[in-house]
Amino acid sequence: MKKTNLSELKNGAVFKYGGLSWIKLDEAGGAVKALAESIVEERAFDEDNNNDWETSSLRRYLNDNLLNDLIDLGADKNAFIEFESDLTSDDGLKDYGTTIDKIALISCDDYRKYRSLITPADDWWWTITPYSTSASDSCSARSVHSSGVLSYSSACNGGSGVRPLCNLKSDILVSIEDTEFESKLDNAIKHCEDVINRLDDNCDCKKEHEFLLEILLERKEKQNG
Repeated sequence: MKKTNLSELKNGAVFKYGGLSWIKLDEAGGAVKALAESIVEERAFDEDNNNDWETSSLRRYLNDNLLNDLIDLGADKNAFIEFESDLTSDDGLKDYGTTIDKIALISCDDYRKYRSLITPADDWWWTITPYSTSASDSCSARSVHSSGVLSYSSACNGGSGVRPLCNLKSDILVSIEDTEFESKLDNAIKHCEDVINRLDDNCDCKKEHEFLLEILLERKEKQNG
Protein backbone atom coordinates (compact mmCIF):
# COMPACT_ATOMS: atom_id res chain seq x y z
CA MET A 1 0.00 0.00 0.00
CA LYS A 2 1.12 3.58 -0.56
CA LYS A 3 -0.22 6.95 0.55
CA THR A 4 -1.76 9.49 -1.82
CA ASN A 5 -3.99 12.56 -1.65
CA LEU A 6 -7.65 11.61 -2.06
CA SER A 7 -8.21 14.43 -4.55
CA GLU A 8 -5.66 12.85 -6.91
CA LEU A 9 -7.75 9.71 -7.37
CA LYS A 10 -10.21 9.34 -10.23
CA ASN A 11 -13.87 8.58 -9.65
CA GLY A 12 -14.24 4.82 -9.33
CA ALA A 13 -10.86 4.37 -7.64
CA VAL A 14 -10.66 2.16 -4.55
CA PHE A 15 -8.79 3.40 -1.50
CA LYS A 16 -8.39 2.44 2.14
CA TYR A 17 -9.19 4.73 5.06
CA GLY A 18 -10.02 3.96 8.67
CA GLY A 19 -9.57 0.25 8.11
CA LEU A 20 -12.20 0.05 5.33
CA SER A 21 -11.92 0.01 1.55
CA TRP A 22 -13.96 2.72 -0.19
CA ILE A 23 -14.96 3.60 -3.74
CA LYS A 24 -14.59 7.24 -4.73
CA LEU A 25 -17.90 8.13 -6.38
CA ASP A 26 -17.63 11.89 -6.87
CA GLU A 27 -15.86 15.05 -5.74
CA ALA A 28 -17.22 18.57 -5.31
CA GLY A 29 -16.52 21.54 -3.07
CA GLY A 30 -13.58 19.95 -1.30
CA ALA A 31 -15.54 16.81 -0.39
CA VAL A 32 -15.40 13.28 -1.78
CA LYS A 33 -18.47 11.07 -1.78
CA ALA A 34 -17.35 7.53 -0.94
CA LEU A 35 -19.16 4.20 -0.65
CA ALA A 36 -17.79 1.13 1.11
CA GLU A 37 -16.36 -1.21 -1.50
CA SER A 38 -18.13 -4.19 0.03
CA ILE A 39 -20.58 -5.12 2.76
CA VAL A 40 -18.98 -4.38 6.14
CA GLU A 41 -21.54 -6.28 8.23
CA GLU A 42 -25.16 -7.45 8.39
CA ARG A 43 -27.63 -5.43 10.40
CA ALA A 44 -31.31 -4.41 10.41
CA PHE A 45 -32.28 -1.07 8.89
CA ASP A 46 -34.35 -0.52 12.00
CA GLU A 47 -34.88 -2.94 14.85
CA ASP A 48 -38.43 -1.59 15.34
CA ASN A 49 -39.23 -2.25 11.67
CA ASN A 50 -39.67 1.38 10.55
CA ASN A 51 -38.26 2.57 7.22
CA ASP A 52 -37.67 6.21 8.27
CA TRP A 53 -33.91 6.73 8.26
CA GLU A 54 -34.16 9.62 10.72
CA THR A 55 -35.26 7.33 13.56
CA SER A 56 -33.61 4.09 12.44
CA SER A 57 -31.34 2.02 14.67
CA LEU A 58 -28.86 1.64 11.80
CA ARG A 59 -28.44 5.40 11.56
CA ARG A 60 -27.57 5.59 15.25
CA TYR A 61 -25.15 2.70 14.91
CA LEU A 62 -23.28 4.11 11.91
CA ASN A 63 -22.89 7.60 13.35
CA ASP A 64 -21.78 6.32 16.75
CA ASN A 65 -20.27 2.84 16.87
CA LEU A 66 -18.97 2.56 13.31
CA LEU A 67 -17.67 6.13 13.18
CA ASN A 68 -15.76 5.57 16.41
CA ASP A 69 -14.38 2.30 15.04
CA LEU A 70 -13.08 4.11 11.94
CA ILE A 71 -11.42 6.73 14.14
CA ASP A 72 -9.88 4.03 16.34
CA LEU A 73 -8.40 2.48 13.17
CA GLY A 74 -6.65 5.70 12.18
CA ALA A 75 -9.24 7.93 10.51
CA ASP A 76 -9.29 11.62 11.44
CA LYS A 77 -12.67 12.47 12.98
CA ASN A 78 -12.48 15.88 11.27
CA ALA A 79 -12.15 14.22 7.86
CA PHE A 80 -15.84 13.24 7.89
CA ILE A 81 -18.01 16.06 6.56
CA GLU A 82 -21.70 16.19 7.39
CA PHE A 83 -23.95 15.81 4.35
CA GLU A 84 -27.65 15.83 3.55
CA SER A 85 -29.63 12.78 2.47
CA ASP A 86 -32.92 12.98 0.60
CA LEU A 87 -35.43 10.53 2.10
CA THR A 88 -37.95 10.71 -0.74
CA SER A 89 -39.65 7.31 -0.90
CA ASP A 90 -39.60 5.02 -3.92
CA ASP A 91 -43.15 6.09 -4.80
CA GLY A 92 -42.24 9.80 -4.65
CA LEU A 93 -43.57 10.74 -1.19
CA LYS A 94 -41.52 13.33 0.70
CA ASP A 95 -42.98 12.94 4.22
CA TYR A 96 -39.60 12.00 5.75
CA GLY A 97 -37.81 15.09 4.42
CA THR A 98 -34.00 15.02 4.71
CA THR A 99 -31.36 14.18 7.31
CA ILE A 100 -27.82 15.35 8.05
CA ASP A 101 -25.21 12.70 8.88
CA LYS A 102 -21.52 11.96 8.83
CA ILE A 103 -22.24 8.39 7.75
CA ALA A 104 -25.36 7.22 5.97
CA LEU A 105 -26.47 4.93 3.14
CA ILE A 106 -26.72 5.59 -0.56
CA SER A 107 -30.12 6.54 -2.00
CA CYS A 108 -31.70 4.72 -4.93
CA ASP A 109 -31.25 7.85 -7.08
CA ASP A 110 -27.52 8.02 -6.32
CA TYR A 111 -27.20 4.27 -6.80
CA ARG A 112 -28.53 4.71 -10.33
CA LYS A 113 -26.32 7.77 -10.89
CA TYR A 114 -23.11 5.99 -9.86
CA ARG A 115 -24.10 2.48 -10.93
CA SER A 116 -21.15 2.10 -13.31
CA LEU A 117 -18.69 2.78 -10.47
CA ILE A 118 -20.25 0.57 -7.81
CA THR A 119 -18.91 -2.96 -7.60
CA PRO A 120 -21.46 -5.71 -6.92
CA ALA A 121 -21.59 -7.18 -3.42
CA ASP A 122 -21.75 -10.88 -2.59
CA ASP A 123 -25.12 -10.43 -0.89
CA TRP A 124 -27.93 -7.87 -0.87
CA TRP A 125 -27.54 -4.57 0.99
CA TRP A 126 -29.59 -1.59 2.19
CA THR A 127 -30.16 1.78 0.55
CA ILE A 128 -31.47 4.76 2.51
CA THR A 129 -34.64 4.97 0.38
CA PRO A 130 -37.97 3.92 1.95
CA TYR A 131 -40.31 1.78 -0.13
CA SER A 132 -43.17 4.13 0.79
CA THR A 133 -44.19 6.36 3.69
CA SER A 134 -47.78 5.14 3.64
CA ALA A 135 -48.84 3.30 6.79
CA SER A 136 -49.23 -0.03 5.02
CA ASP A 137 -45.69 0.05 3.57
CA SER A 138 -43.71 1.98 6.21
CA CYS A 139 -41.92 -1.18 7.27
CA SER A 140 -40.08 -1.76 3.98
CA ALA A 141 -36.85 -0.18 2.72
CA ARG A 142 -35.20 -0.44 -0.67
CA SER A 143 -32.16 -2.67 -1.07
CA VAL A 144 -29.74 -3.86 -3.76
CA HIS A 145 -29.53 -7.52 -4.72
CA SER A 146 -26.13 -9.16 -5.29
CA SER A 147 -26.92 -9.03 -9.01
CA GLY A 148 -27.20 -5.24 -8.79
CA VAL A 149 -30.99 -5.18 -9.16
CA LEU A 150 -32.95 -2.89 -6.80
CA SER A 151 -35.31 -4.72 -4.46
CA TYR A 152 -36.82 -4.18 -0.99
CA SER A 153 -37.07 -5.89 2.37
CA SER A 154 -38.59 -5.49 5.81
CA ALA A 155 -36.62 -2.90 7.79
CA CYS A 156 -36.17 -5.32 10.70
CA ASN A 157 -34.34 -7.87 8.56
CA GLY A 158 -31.06 -8.33 10.39
CA GLY A 159 -29.53 -10.42 7.62
CA SER A 160 -29.15 -7.45 5.29
CA GLY A 161 -25.80 -6.02 4.29
CA VAL A 162 -24.51 -2.54 5.18
CA ARG A 163 -22.33 -0.48 2.82
CA PRO A 164 -21.71 2.88 4.55
CA LEU A 165 -21.64 6.13 2.59
CA CYS A 166 -19.65 9.17 3.70
CA ASN A 167 -18.26 12.54 2.61
CA LEU A 168 -14.54 12.88 3.21
CA LYS A 169 -12.30 15.92 2.96
CA SER A 170 -10.62 15.72 -0.42
CA ASP A 171 -7.17 16.73 0.90
CA ILE A 172 -6.67 13.80 3.29
CA LEU A 173 -4.09 11.08 2.71
CA VAL A 174 -5.48 7.63 1.92
CA SER A 175 -3.90 4.27 1.08
CA ILE A 176 -4.00 2.65 -2.35
CA GLU A 177 -2.50 -0.51 -3.79
CA ASP A 178 1.09 -0.13 -4.98
CA THR A 179 0.89 -2.87 -7.59
CA GLU A 180 4.38 -2.34 -9.04
CA PHE A 181 6.10 -2.56 -5.65
CA GLU A 182 3.98 -5.51 -4.53
CA SER A 183 4.81 -7.38 -7.73
CA LYS A 184 8.53 -6.84 -7.15
CA LEU A 185 8.17 -7.93 -3.52
CA ASP A 186 6.33 -11.12 -4.52
CA ASN A 187 9.04 -11.91 -7.08
CA ALA A 188 11.77 -11.36 -4.47
CA ILE A 189 10.00 -13.70 -2.03
CA LYS A 190 9.60 -16.40 -4.69
CA HIS A 191 13.25 -16.10 -5.74
CA CYS A 192 14.41 -16.34 -2.13
CA GLU A 193 12.26 -19.43 -1.52
CA ASP A 194 13.60 -21.09 -4.67
CA VAL A 195 17.20 -20.46 -3.59
CA ILE A 196 16.55 -21.84 -0.09
CA ASN A 197 15.02 -25.02 -1.55
CA ARG A 198 18.12 -25.64 -3.65
CA LEU A 199 20.71 -25.06 -0.93
CA ASP A 200 22.09 -27.60 1.54
CA ASP A 201 20.89 -27.26 5.15
CA ASN A 202 24.45 -26.74 6.41
CA CYS A 203 25.20 -23.97 3.96
CA ASP A 204 25.74 -20.53 5.57
CA CYS A 205 24.31 -18.98 2.45
CA LYS A 206 21.02 -20.77 3.11
CA LYS A 207 20.80 -19.25 6.58
CA GLU A 208 21.38 -15.80 5.08
CA HIS A 209 18.58 -16.35 2.57
CA GLU A 210 16.26 -17.61 5.31
CA PHE A 211 16.94 -14.44 7.27
CA LEU A 212 16.28 -12.35 4.13
CA LEU A 213 13.04 -14.26 3.48
CA GLU A 214 11.87 -13.51 7.00
CA ILE A 215 12.44 -9.78 6.40
CA LEU A 216 10.60 -9.90 3.06
CA LEU A 217 7.63 -11.72 4.56
CA GLU A 218 7.41 -9.17 7.38
CA ARG A 219 7.38 -6.40 4.78
CA LYS A 220 4.66 -8.22 2.88
CA GLU A 221 2.57 -8.50 6.05
CA LYS A 222 2.94 -4.75 6.70
CA GLN A 223 1.89 -4.02 3.12
CA ASN A 224 -1.25 -6.10 3.50
CA GLY A 225 -2.02 -4.53 6.88
